[in-house]
Amino acid sequence: MKEKFRLRHLPLALGCAVLCILLLAWGEPAAAGVKRGLRTCAEVIIPSLYLFMAVSGFIALSPAGELLSRPLSLFTRHLLRLPECMGPVVLLSFLGGYPVGAKTIDCMLESGRINKEQAERAICFCCNAGPSFVVTAIGARMLHSPAFGAALLGVHILSALLIGIFLSRRAPVPPKGGTKGAALPAGQAFVLAVNNATSGILMICAFVVLFSACGELLDYSGVMDRLSALLPGAALEGDALRAIVVGMMEVTTGCLQAAALPGVLPAVLIPPMISFAGLSIHFQVRSCLSSRGLSFRRFTLCRFLHALLTLGGFWPLYRSLHLAQQTFYPIYYPYPPVGYYNPNTPIATILLLLVSGAVLLLVCAPLYLFGSRLDPKESKKESAKAGKR
Repeated sequence: MKEKFRLRHLPLALGCAVLCILLLAWGEPAAAGVKRGLRTCAEVIIPSLYLFMAVSGFIALSPAGELLSRPLSLFTRHLLRLPECMGPVVLLSFLGGYPVGAKTIDCMLESGRINKEQAERAICFCCNAGPSFVVTAIGARMLHSPAFGAALLGVHILSALLIGIFLSRRAPVPPKGGTKGAALPAGQAFVLAVNNATSGILMICAFVVLFSACGELLDYSGVMDRLSALLPGAALEGDALRAIVVGMMEVTTGCLQAAALPGVLPAVLIPPMISFAGLSIHFQVRSCLSSRGLSFRRFTLCRFLHALLTLGGFWPLYRSLHLAQQTFYPIYYPYPPVGYYNPNTPIATILLLLVSGAVLLLVCAPLYLFGSRLDPKESKKESAKAGKR
């Protein structure tokens, strides 16, 4: 038994030894990748995610979540087939960014408000890019086209909701009210939320730095150039292939490289990149829920499905809205052109939240007014009460 055990782990040991030798031989490019990953964490990841993770964790653990879940209860219960308390979680997963949904679902599992089946289903459509990344980072900063980012965000969210509705079509409707007495006091919830957000952001940054270093080593080793030689064609040569491979590992760096490509390549590569999210995000989601014993097979399959839906939905919109005729300024253009609209302002953020609230009201108002017709048990209770009267 010991010999079989050693032989089975021999390739892993040899791979680790080769990796150590490569790190010693190519120390400078590996260090450059680490520096680039740290810069990405300091300039993009931490400013855009940390506060959202702390606030979402507080909402999930405190009594505030129960109050905020009421306007979304019918939509959450009847379309997504999740408990009422998951309404703010779904909303925050669209506003906060990729790991916010996973971290908030972990808080819900910890407090006992949802079960494992509901968590495995929710994580498939609660791992999304937020407006700060799609509209501000990709649309405004990388491509200098806010319209591109806004259209891409809308298709990205709609594709995630379609996946959630499809996966939940056969799940039972949760009872009204959900779990009672699971919320923590506000002070205890605040401390625990900050603690979870801090540990979560450190884990996220660790994976970003790791995959950034791996991408730099692949580029330095010449693997990308050799793959480009094996796959001739304008769409897969040079920088395009490098952007695809890097985007499969780390989405932020992949989008940066894809945005610098000419022609329509940014519109073809960026939509599936943000929906697939990259292996770095996959491991971040697993790290957030590592102690819960969940299966991630369906989550991985839904990442590919989300990528296809986003690309298929965005391309006709890209052509019909004439986004292809807009001028994409170079990615490192130092200053925006005159008259350039900057969505990274408090006013734009408030307007974005107001528009999101209006959309949610339009969706939830009919469900709230006619919700009793959707739930046969509630309609029977109301008819019985009317008969008694």
